[in-house]
Amino acid sequence: MGLFLLSLIGISFVGGAVSYGFFFFMLLTPVISLLYAVIVFFRFKIYQRLETKTAVVGTPAAFYFTLQNEDYFAHAGIGTEFFSDFSSISGVDQNGELELLPHTGVSRETRLICKYRGEYEVGVRRVTVTDYLRLFSVTFRNRETLKVTVLPRLELLEHLRYLDERSVSARPAQAESEPDVLLRDYISGDDLRSINWKATARTGKPLVRKRTGEELPGISLIMDACRYCAKPEAYLPLENKLLEIVLALASYYLEHGIPTGVYSCEQQPIRFLMRGPDAFEPFYEAMAMFGFREEATQQVLFSSFGGYREILEGNAVILVLHEWSEAAAIYAEQLGRLSIPVMVYLVTDRTDAVPEESIPGQISFLKVGYEDRLQEVL
Repeated sequence: MGLFLLSLIGISFVGGAVSYGFFFFMLLTPVISLLYAVIVFFRFKIYQRLETKTAVVGTPAAFYFTLQNEDYFAHAGIGTEFFSDFSSISGVDQNGELELLPHTGVSRETRLICKYRGEYEVGVRRVTVTDYLRLFSVTFRNRETLKVTVLPRLELLEHLRYLDERSVSARPAQAESEPDVLLRDYISGDDLRSINWKATARTGKPLVRKRTGEELPGISLIMDACRYCAKPEAYLPLENKLLEIVLALASYYLEHGIPTGVYSCEQQPIRFLMRGPDAFEPFYEAMAMFGFREEATQQVLFSSFGGYREILEGNAVILVLHEWSEAAAIYAEQLGRLSIPVMVYLVTDRTDAVPEESIPGQISFLKVGYEDRLQEVL
């Protein structure tokens, strides 16, 4: 700016070819510098690659990126900014700048760590180009971002503070009025020949005879399935931790021989009845792709599963929720009146999330933060 003012003074009071030449040089230099920065941005190339199509929360994955100059002139002052809200990249100086000589490039092999389960953009987010004279810095969003699908982390628990394997076992099955005939609710896919028509007529709902060796779940996990916010920075940490808790608990109980039922809502009510560790892998795959939905409120959740016989005759119920609602309180009181222990995990960073009022029945609460490690808090 000082030199430009000096050139104005020169043409005003001195004149001459030198003064006017200096003036036009100072006038055109900023325009040329800005034009140079814009051309560099549109000409240089970014190549990104992740070694796997799907990543796992907290597990480093090899990430490669290259900045390439394919022109006949140098590219100065290239700076990169990476997506950092949901992922982090190690071994890269995000504040540094690079100068790319003609037909050269810079390649980096780094490690990408994703923080939350879901699908989102990773890698280079923005590019900043600065001209040689450092008059202008032009920042643009990367035109070709990289998306990754991230699977939830499975934390293997060595012990539980509440409802461990010693306090949870399958209750003996309850017999109906006919001696030596054990019944349960009809499940889609059951053989129609197994329906007990007398009991069905008496109760008004289809009941089937229990097969030999069939037992009720020792533990029932009911997971909140509602997407409470449209912003990824709000719902990704919450949904990630809800899934982590359910997966960790189901794995723990199945490994200790406790039949486990998991209940939630997607487009419709879903449930998984698992009898042993072999059932966990397909369950994990289903939960990795689980879709939270705005309409899957706690009211819908508890009205869908509230009367399921295997829940009401199981040994304990665990509620994995985002918040303590009136619908949850009513359902927990119902279970308490049946002398069924209830454990409530509230996934939140709010300090006032756990209710202070007395709740009848055998109900325990534990708050779990978004960044808490389950091995330390459960």
